[in-house]
Amino acid sequence: MGVIKKVIFRGQILSKPKHRNLFLDMEENIHIHFRDLRIEMGRAEFEEFAAVFLRQSAELGAIIRERNYEDGKLPNANQDDVRIWTESRLKNEVKYHPRRFSLEECGDGYHFHYRNYKLLLDREEFLQLAAVFASVDTSAGYARSYPEVLALLEENEVDFVLAEGNAPDETLSIAVAPYHIPKVKDVFRYIGFEAEGAGTLWTFRGEALTVKARSSVGLVAQDFRRFRALSGVARLVDFLGSCSATVDANDINRIKCQVLDLYFTVLRGEGVTAETDPQLWLHAGQAGGVIFPYSARRRSGKQDAEELYRGWSALLSQFQFGFVKPRKNIYDAEAQARVAAQVEEALRREAAAFGCVTRVYLMGSAMRGELGRYQVPFVHGKLVKLGSDIDILVELDESLEGHLPSSWRLVNRQASNTCAVYHLGEIPLDGTEATSAVADYRNLNCVEHLLDAYVHFPSGGHAEEKDAFLRRFGARLVFDRERDGAIHSSSELASIAEGLQQHYALPSLPAVERLAVSSGNRLYKVFSQGRVLVLKVFRVSGNYSSSRIEEHATYESALIADLRARGIPTAAVIPPVLPEAWHVDGAPTMLYEWLPGELRKKPEYPVEEVAAALARLHAAQTGPASGLSEAFRFDETCMIWLPAFERYRTMQWDDAEIASAIAGLSAVAAWHHAGENRDMLYARSPSVHCHGDVTPKNVILGPEGPGFFDFNNAFFGPRMADVIDGAFEFSLAEQYFHLADFRRFDAFVSSYSAAAPANEAETQDLGRWIELIGIIKFAKELRVMLQKPSNESLRRSRALAIAGWVLGKRGAV
Repeated sequence: MGVIKKVIFRGQILSKPKHRNLFLDMEENIHIHFRDLRIEMGRAEFEEFAAVFLRQSAELGAIIRERNYEDGKLPNANQDDVRIWTESRLKNEVKYHPRRFSLEECGDGYHFHYRNYKLLLDREEFLQLAAVFASVDTSAGYARSYPEVLALLEENEVDFVLAEGNAPDETLSIAVAPYHIPKVKDVFRYIGFEAEGAGTLWTFRGEALTVKARSSVGLVAQDFRRFRALSGVARLVDFLGSCSATVDANDINRIKCQVLDLYFTVLRGEGVTAETDPQLWLHAGQAGGVIFPYSARRRSGKQDAEELYRGWSALLSQFQFGFVKPRKNIYDAEAQARVAAQVEEALRREAAAFGCVTRVYLMGSAMRGELGRYQVPFVHGKLVKLGSDIDILVELDESLEGHLPSSWRLVNRQASNTCAVYHLGEIPLDGTEATSAVADYRNLNCVEHLLDAYVHFPSGGHAEEKDAFLRRFGARLVFDRERDGAIHSSSELASIAEGLQQHYALPSLPAVERLAVSSGNRLYKVFSQGRVLVLKVFRVSGNYSSSRIEEHATYESALIADLRARGIPTAAVIPPVLPEAWHVDGAPTMLYEWLPGELRKKPEYPVEEVAAALARLHAAQTGPASGLSEAFRFDETCMIWLPAFERYRTMQWDDAEIASAIAGLSAVAAWHHAGENRDMLYARSPSVHCHGDVTPKNVILGPEGPGFFDFNNAFFGPRMADVIDGAFEFSLAEQYFHLADFRRFDAFVSSYSAAAPANEAETQDLGRWIELIGIIKFAKELRVMLQKPSNESLRRSRALAIAGWVLGKRGAV
């Protein structure tokens, strides 16, 4: 850049560039169009220009790649003076209008002609420029005073720092980067200062100021750039206000990354001693980014984090910076093809493979082949994206709207196009640079290519608005269930679908999806001609030997049929058409109807209603004999878990609380180890076919009231085993242990007794039943603690709660 003698005018008076074209045309002469600039050339000029540009751009491009040049981080990001002089002397004179200057008002705006260059201006810009030229005072003098000279050095982007010996209004003393000493000499020569000195030490004398400049020692170019960049520090709110008309999208998103990183730092409980009021934040001048001033008050936790975010959101909204996309580097053709293949697979796996989906449309960058990586992370709300979204629209089967995949995450219940917005997953960026863009923001969780779905619910109407939206974006239909049939996300699911069609004579290949449930068995949701079914593949035994899994599956099927015949609401088992049993990977199977209703795993639970429903399940068996097998008995459960408790009792436990709980329960367990004591206990409670696993996850709140499913642990035995098991489970709240409440225990027992009164012996034995079931459940928790350390915290808490309740109840009942 040349030496600036005086800044005559500088201001942000222009509107945002309106043209984004680079093209060539040939009319009366040859035109190069670049945004708002047009250059007119004759043939010889153009051919010479093209040849020189090709050679020099190739040479400069190689240097850019070699030095890994990056724009925008600091001024003069590459300090080395790189100029390509290859055949730079032009042989041809200017062909068209070499001496013309013209201002014209035209149909497309105002034309500013300077020789063979033309700039296109709109009316507002032209009037601004006219006012600037009218106000120019060319008679104004050059920099003379201390602040004027400092400002002139800054305008020339001289790398310097203030040195010792400064006396404002008299002497300016500076240490200058060695490579800028010649530039400093030129600056002061042009503005009329007298120069004295040689080598690394110079003095420049003006009318009112003496400048002493020496070559710096120990500072490199990057140091000077950082110093100069920080010279413009101001309030962030002032910076945002000043750049609202000329925003750099990349800079705004860098700032958003910094703020969001601070937000998540505070939210995660990492206390920070920084101001969290956006009105107090600073902008780091040319260096960009935010400076968070020190605060003596330590910020930590959700309340402080959300207060920070509310203030920041209000600031973004004030300046309309809520949605600002950074610039994007488009993948080349090979990368587009690689990512397109991943998109196709993701649409099958995350959308089309689900039975409730009837159509999938592709839109946006993925459809146009314009996927790419953002130059800086794109921050939208609390979401940080590294690459283009994969935009799709999903249509649902109206009768299956209640069967949305649990993996879909709701973001917006109704967008402007009347659809709901869900995030379905993500696809990795192409290449290896996925994390480099966020290396400075350790608390940001970023998505690469987000699979972003507009989901249309037919029951809500708005079909015309949905269709208009698809037309507006030229959406392409990539899946139609009527046209394409059922597809599956894996070969396993496709094989199961074929087996179901064959063994149950289904009219067409069903859609099959894996159910994410906490069970050792495999469960699959099956969609067939409007019906929703559940396939259970028995992989684990309940409280019986694993060698009896198939026998128990037969018993379970018969028990469900008998209970339904007695009016108990539960899912109907569907018998196969083929006579032989169907196995998947050698394991027996059961297909049954989907039980409609609400699955409430988290408190508050309808304890009274569930306990009464269990009482009805037991009481229904007092009618005609069922003929069901009684081969699976409760005492088999006891003979698995009482010996297990003994094994755990003899182990060495580093956990003092667990060791203490085992010691306390040992005295309780002694009575129950005797078979005759257990037999007496069983005889005093009516024996029925029990569910065996009365937990919130196995209860559906349907139109006919609570219904039980998953009889994988069913047995024939005393009803009190079911009652006390249910009382424990509804108190412990499954994985929501922080909501555990043993007041639900007594409520469950009393509600059951209100529906099916306990006999005198059961009332007397209540304490023994709490002991026996408590010891069994305690031993189960210890086993999971030992087998699955990742789940140790929850299981430990449950075990200690069970032991505490049993020991607290001993003697009190």
